[in-house]
Amino acid sequence: MNAAEKLPKTLPHRFALPMVALTLAFIYAGCAPPDEQAGQESVAESPALASTNGLSSINGLSSINGLSSINGLSSINGLDSIKGLSATTGLMTTTAGRATVSYMVRCALPAGHTISKQDQYGNWYTFTGLLGLAPGWESGPTTQTDRYWISSCLMAHINTSGQHIPLYLDGPAPLGWGRNSAYPIQEGSFIGDLFTSPPVARYCGGRGFGSSVVAGRIGDDNQHGEPYTVITDSQGDTSCDAVCTRNSTDDGFTACPGISGIPITVWRQLAVTSAMGFENGSLSGFSSTADQPAALSISSDFAVDGTHALLATVNAKGTGTATVQANAPASFSGGQTVTIFVNVPSGTNWGYIQAYVQEPGHSYRWTASGWKRPELIPGEWNSVVIHLPSDYASAGAQLGVSLSTTGAGTIKAYVDAISSEN
Repeated sequence: MNAAEKLPKTLPHRFALPMVALTLAFIYAGCAPPDEQAGQESVAESPALASTNGLSSINGLSSINGLSSINGLSSINGLDSIKGLSATTGLMTTTAGRATVSYMVRCALPAGHTISKQDQYGNWYTFTGLLGLAPGWESGPTTQTDRYWISSCLMAHINTSGQHIPLYLDGPAPLGWGRNSAYPIQEGSFIGDLFTSPPVARYCGGRGFGSSVVAGRIGDDNQHGEPYTVITDSQGDTSCDAVCTRNSTDDGFTACPGISGIPITVWRQLAVTSAMGFENGSLSGFSSTADQPAALSISSDFAVDGTHALLATVNAKGTGTATVQANAPASFSGGQTVTIFVNVPSGTNWGYIQAYVQEPGHSYRWTASGWKRPELIPGEWNSVVIHLPSDYASAGAQLGVSLSTTGAGTIKAYVDAISSEN
């Protein structure tokens, strides 16, 4: 991917992390198995959660030829057959190739299913299934739907730095929709067909894109060697909300118009240390301002990082604004990405919520991001991503969250896990 195709850390879109009650999606790590031990009678590939290295590339894939053209791999024969995966040519003959095989099997076959193959020297390797996205490929040909699933699954696991990270994957059946509070960052979605020539490999930025960026993943400005390119709409928007179709529960995306494939949406855990949290019982300097009063306290009702968060109980008298504000952390600096998590579990008498940074040193310049109430699902943590200007002036800078009220009534809003990263 050239520099012009890189997706900037801050997307031209408002982000929020939705909630669903169903928890059918699978959690596992975006990492490849350890290097095989040649010469043994059988070498078992560990499940993804036990893996220690990232899938740094899809071995054999080029911008000209897809996986179907790789010598030794056949999509019209079962993986467990000689014709489906050759021992003497192609993927089974190298460590990197076998890593790709491990991921293909992990994506395609269900948990508890394995295939054993030999390399060109007669050494045996056992590969274990997990997700079951294309179970028929174990002993028979793939369908086009199978190839779409395997393609998206392989792309979702790419980490060009080789770093081990846990992932939570969402998608239509058989993958399933669902959320897990331990994975609050909606990184993005991957879609395409790696089996066709030339291969189709695309991605878009999720609602938490740019937050808790992981080396070697999308959002990392230094990522290199990745096989995919970003989807962009006519306005230059690269967010999934702009270029793909959300599912009915706002949990992920069901299609990306104009792109062949089935999208898989990836959620990640927090990857940076909070610059401001509430585990010690302190309000961290926050106070209530603006015309609608808010009582501040530390609560264990909801939390992203740890077990406690800041609770603002807004006693709205009518139309106006409720704001909580504190001195911006000294760690904030120009060009950084700031993430603030907000949760509004109930109340319909509000219209818009935003997080902001204000700089007295630049005539009270205001940098903010937020959402309208219909864009959020009550009770779920929403990551607000703000990109600080390169000439950010830290002296006297304020960090805050404001909520516009539309009528009288009580509104509870939670704030947690405030962080910044380069």
